[in-house]
Amino acid sequence: MKKQPEITDATRESFVNAFFQIAKTKSINRITIREIAALAGYNRTTFYRYFEDVYALVEYAEDAFLESVRKALETQGTPESISEGKFFEVIINCFHESKDRIDILMSEQNRSHFLRRIEENITDHLHREQNDAPKKRIIMDIYFYGIFHAISTNLQSKDALSDEDLLDVIRTLFNSWYRPEMMRDA
Repeated sequence: MKKQPEITDATRESFVNAFFQIAKTKSINRITIREIAALAGYNRTTFYRYFEDVYALVEYAEDAFLESVRKALETQGTPESISEGKFFEVIINCFHESKDRIDILMSEQNRSHFLRRIEENITDHLHREQNDAPKKRIIMDIYFYGIFHAISTNLQSKDALSDEDLLDVIRTLFNSWYRPEMMRDA
């Protein structure tokens, strides 16, 4: 018997919500399936119908965030038509909308993995030269990893910059370092 998609989605979301509730007070790598299932009101067997393990659940949550960003970017036009500033404005808004989950996805245990996924899945929306030259790849890694980390850190800070001030820092870095370095030897 095939379940209705709405029930399947609701069950999956119950597990995801339970995970994030637990993760507010417990390290991701210490959360058990038993805890998630109990809080969600299901048994472990049901959990395994949706996720292989806790890390698969985390990846599902990351995918959901990445999909929301892709959709938000698509509303702004084609990848080539989105300016650097508008790109990061959309990213900042998506981070704000998912703040509770982002705080956990950007926890120390998961930060590097999540930032890499953001960079790999979202930066294709920028109009930028795709170059596999090692030096340019390193420059891109430093820039995008740093920017996404700064956005997350700013979001979590009590003394945060305004979004406008953060975008100004991003633009300045882009114009004074990233663009000149990417254009060098082009």
